[in-house]
Order: sequence, then structure tokens, then C-alpha cells
Amino acid sequence: MKKVKIFICLLLVLILSISILTLTNAQQASSKNFVYIKPQFEDVMFWENGWISYLQGRKWGILSSSGNIIFKPQFDKIEPIVFDGASIMGIEDKFYKDIFIVWQNGKAGFIDTNAKIIEKPELDSLDVINPWINIYVCKKDSKYGFLNLDKKIYVSPQFEKMYFVVVLPYNLNGKYPNPHVKCVLSDENKKEFCLYALDLKDGVWPNSYLEYILVSKDGKCGAVDAFGNVFVDFKYNSFEEVLSDSKFTEAVQNMLSNESKPATSLRKNETNKTSPDYISSEIIGNKYFLVFQKATSKGYTQVKSKEYYDNVKNIGFTNFIAVCKNKKWGIVDINGKYVVKPQLDDIKEFSEGFIAFEQNGKWGFMDKNFKVAIKPQFDKAENFSEGYAAVMKSNLWGYINPSGKFIIKPQYTKAGPFFAKLAAASTKDFVGLIDTKGSFVVKFSAKNSQYSFVDSETYRFRYSSDSTLNSKNYELYKHTLNFPKFGYVVIDKKSKKVGLVLRGQGK
Repeated sequence: MKKVKIFICLLLVLILSISILTLTNAQQASSKNFVYIKPQFEDVMFWENGWISYLQGRKWGILSSSGNIIFKPQFDKIEPIVFDGASIMGIEDKFYKDIFIVWQNGKAGFIDTNAKIIEKPELDSLDVINPWINIYVCKKDSKYGFLNLDKKIYVSPQFEKMYFVVVLPYNLNGKYPNPHVKCVLSDENKKEFCLYALDLKDGVWPNSYLEYILVSKDGKCGAVDAFGNVFVDFKYNSFEEVLSDSKFTEAVQNMLSNESKPATSLRKNETNKTSPDYISSEIIGNKYFLVFQKATSKGYTQVKSKEYYDNVKNIGFTNFIAVCKNKKWGIVDINGKYVVKPQLDDIKEFSEGFIAFEQNGKWGFMDKNFKVAIKPQFDKAENFSEGYAAVMKSNLWGYINPSGKFIIKPQYTKAGPFFAKLAAASTKDFVGLIDTKGSFVVKFSAKNSQYSFVDSETYRFRYSSDSTLNSKNYELYKHTLNFPKFGYVVIDKKSKKVGLVLRGQGK
């Protein structure tokens, strides 16, 4: 009897193990082209170089775009390196996409896009970026050092003082609070300039920087270049003596010689391109008026339409706009003329060569010339994305190609656009992500499902917490650069954890 009980217990354990394995395998990617990482992270962030940083146990780690671990969770914060240009001075933002700042226990370090640790997180502070010579000044134990952001050359903190060097017009009555000297060139004009030691955090002086840095070490003053090589030996007692060294006069002459050379960035026959004509709108009361802006030889002209509309909608063109009149939509060109008369029930934005529109209760598609390409025949329709458009027939969603033929037959109760060759879809039994053949790559039971799916682009813009990121630089970074299509974020609405479904092979 005892042996029977033991046998029954072992059998139950075996059955339970098989059940768990079956459940686990059901949640794994069904295609070798995709990698599924179950929800286990507090947050994820996406980077232009293909990295994904993930927050686990309140520490950040880094994955490759195929899900392989590059750095295990160990950093308090990961930040991009961005110079926030002063737009009022016409200075553009600058992005150093191949280097990242990592923070650990209040200390900063640098890693590059090849997963090389340039400097461990041991720096006390990061003081200032000089985008003109691509220098990021850092500090440790009250000593200055810097990272050459262009060449990824790191000069460890070892200097007591540090100044940038700028060349200014010499003013005999000028007041210069920092070390400076008058520099007289040896040409026939005997031009006079002021070599000025600029405090690290003092202003922005475009195009006036020499690519040399004044530094002091062990009580002696000298200068190094942007790579950390000694430019003027550490033999002087003051920075004025360093600036008076003949090497600096030669540096000024070289700078002026380079400035006098014709710019090579402009190609022959290249002309300034004017902005295209465009249509905007303004609301007066509950009426919409169109504003037509056109480029002429005398500049821009603006003309407001005499006719008003019930509503307007941008459809992805600058010189065409959708307008609604008497509950019907049409399209107006830059001259205020109808290219599509008000006869449509609804219209969507231009996408991948097509515009979805509704007429007489059915949806179809027109091409970029506003000619009907796919006749209205669907109950509902979404825009084309990656060559597929989700459409509904007989209360079920499927996907058509640009010829209007079904390539994934109607079978879903919900269907989203394709992104990274994946689309969020649901049946009466499952919710998950399907591939371009209509097969579920990842799926969960539709009954009281706790999972939702957000593509990496949408997650990057809407879901990443600003309080978590705590970085204006990251806001600039994520809104300005072009990111690859990573895949989807899987959100567990109960635990608030997130996972990933990614393109490519991974471990």
C-alpha cells in the first residue's frame, strides 16, 4: 500500500512538471526569427545603436537587439551624451551616439557602443562638454581630466587647473579677468589677437577655440592637445607664460590659414533650397479656414481661404489637406481647389503610397494621386504598414497586400499594424503577436488576459517614464535620432513588469 502511494505521488509530480513545461513552452517564440523574453523588467529603454537597457532590481543592464546580455544589471542610470545647443545663438544640438554615461553609487563612467568600458564609474563629476573641440571634462579627487568624444581617447584626471583657449580680437582697454596675452602675428599686417584662458563653464565661443587646453600639474603650467599629448612642456610658473610660448603663435597662424581656405562643404551648382509650399488652418469660432503659404521670388505670401469648413485633417502632404463639408470629406490642393470632392465618410493619413478612405459605409484605398487603387469593400481598414493593411470583413480582421488581395485571411477579432514584421492580434481564444504568415509568435489565453503589446517606437515615446529617465538629454536624444525597429514590449498589467519580443536570434 505504501509503495502504491509513493508511485501515485511520483506520477502526480511528473504530470505537474509536464504541465509547467507545456505552459512555459507555450510562452516562448514559435519562430526562430524572433526572441521572446517574458515580463520580468521594471522598464526598458531603446538606443539608436541597437542596444536595449533594462531595469531589473532597480539596476540597469544592457541587452543587444537580439536579446543577448551585454551588461548585467549594475548601473543606477544610463545616459546619452548630448550637447544641448543654444538655439537663440543658432547653435545646433550635437549627439555623441557611440558613447554612453553610466552611473554607479553616485559615480560616473563611460562605455562605448562596442561594449568597451572607457572608464569605470569612479568619476566624481562630469563638468562640461565643449562641442567645438569634442571634449567632455570630468573630475575625480579634485583633479581634472577629459574624454575626447570624437576619438574616444580618455585622459585620466591629473590636472589641478584647466582652461580652454580662445582667440579674440585684441582690445587695448579690454578687461580680461583670466590669464591672457597679446599675440602679434609675424605677417606683414602685424595682426594683433588676444589669447584668452576661458573658464570651463564660461559661455559659448563658436569657431574661436584652439584645440589646445591649458593645464597645471604638480604646480607647473603647460598645455596639452585634444588627445592628451603635451603641447607646451610643464615648465612655466604661470599660464601667461604658457600662452606666450611661440607654439601658440604658430597655432593661431595655422587657425587663420585654415579659415582663409575656401569651404569645401558646398558643392558646385548647389543652390539654396526654399521650404515647400504648405497649407495650414485656423479656427474662428467653430469654423475652419485654410491658410495657403507659397514661396515666391519676393519671399512667402499667405492667403486665407474665403470658404470655411466644418473640420480639417492633415493627411501627410504639405500642399494638400482633407476638409469636411456637410459631414463629407474631400481633399483640397495648395490653390484651394478640390482634387477629391467632398464625398467621403472618413479618410486617414497617407502611408506607404496609400490613403485609406470610407465611402458609403465601406473602406478602400486611393493612391498618392488620389485615384482609387482598391475599391471600397471592407467594413473597417487601417493604414498600410510594412506592406500589409489590416482590414475587417464579416466582423473578422485579416491583412491585404497593395494589390488588395488577402495574404492573411480574416480570422482575428482585433488586429494592429505590422511593426518589425510583427503585429498585435487577438482571436476568441488568444491574444499575442503574429508574424507575416499570420501565425502567433507569442500568445496568451484571451480569457481575462493581463498582457498588452506596445511596439518599441510607441513605448519609447509614450511609456518611458520621465521621472525614471530624469534626463533632458535623453528627451532630446529619443525625439531626434532614427531608431531601428526593435520589436514589441510585452506589458504584464498585473505585475507591471515588461518583457520583449525581438527580431533575430538570441540567447
